[in-house]
Amino acid sequence: MKRREIGARLELFDDLAGVLNVMRSFALTELNRVGRRARAQLQLVEALDATYACLAPPPALPAVAGGDLWILFGAARGFCGGFDEDVQQAWLAARGAAAPTPIVVGERLAARLAEAQRGIVLPAANGAAEAPAVIDRILAALAATPASPDTTTGLVACFRDENGARVQRVLPWPVPRAAAAATKPVLNEAPAVVAAGVLRHCVYHALLGVLLSSIQCENHLRLMQMERALSHLEKSMEQLRLRKNRLRQEEIIGEIEGMMWNDHDWAGA
Repeated sequence: MKRREIGARLELFDDLAGVLNVMRSFALTELNRVGRRARAQLQLVEALDATYACLAPPPALPAVAGGDLWILFGAARGFCGGFDEDVQQAWLAARGAAAPTPIVVGERLAARLAEAQRGIVLPAANGAAEAPAVIDRILAALAATPASPDTTTGLVACFRDENGARVQRVLPWPVPRAAAAATKPVLNEAPAVVAAGVLRHCVYHALLGVLLSSIQCENHLRLMQMERALSHLEKSMEQLRLRKNRLRQEEIIGEIEGMMWNDHDWAGA
């Protein structure tokens, strides 16, 4: 490789490093933003869970695994390792034999599934700001599903967080038996009506918490991938610089030797 070609490749690598640094900055910013949102969301779900437990409806029977409706949360963009593959494998391992086709959040994850395994496909959230809109679309899709989730079917989310691929049951919502036996609060509405309203909020915010955890993990994995790519790119650029300097030194030595031979020829003449 000539010195000019090495210089052109160094310029290309430098441009690529600039793009990766910008993408890394975006991923780091989003990671910090979604991390704060995820922590606040967890506290909100805990508060709603405590409120629902105070209303103390009778504990629901466990759902039949084969009848569960599944929501699979995939990545919005690439460059985040085996994110979608982990979610796919966790779902395949945990789903029941008679489970209906899932709601898939993310076109990349849907592309990994066989045609017969795909249900409703929804676009993934590119960041925390888009997460509530995604949950609204999920709930609208669930409402339009003939076998909408209830106490007999159930609703399960499969997603990837910092601890790996996870399966989390959303419905039936768990209620401790001790809470069911506790004293009911005084209400102006029928307890069942209030409990149903609180449960809708529980489901919405639980799914939002799952999605935020998924987005946080996706950005963390993307950040790690970019840092590895930048490290590899810097090593390659350093090797090219050394090679370019070596070629330049060889050219200088050749020029000096040429000058010496010219001087010798002139002296002989």
